[in-house]
Amino acid sequence: MYKLLALDLDGTLLNSYGEISEENKKWIKKAKENGIEIVLTSGRMASSVIGIAKEIETDNYIICRKWCNCI
Repeated sequence: MYKLLALDLDGTLLNSYGEISEENKKWIKKAKENGIEIVLTSGRMASSVIGIAKEIETDNYIICRKWCNCI
């Protein structure tokens, strides 16, 4: 059984308009209902990933570039 699903954003989860399709939202919700942890992954800065994570209510974990250059 899968315990974690890591999803890349650009060109994978998001369409060419930068949106998540309703179909993808449906399957993400189903995965969460089955106890699978959803992790968003991106080369983007964290600040641009957080909004997407909140949209699909899966903002526990993200893998991305560091928050700012000061770290």
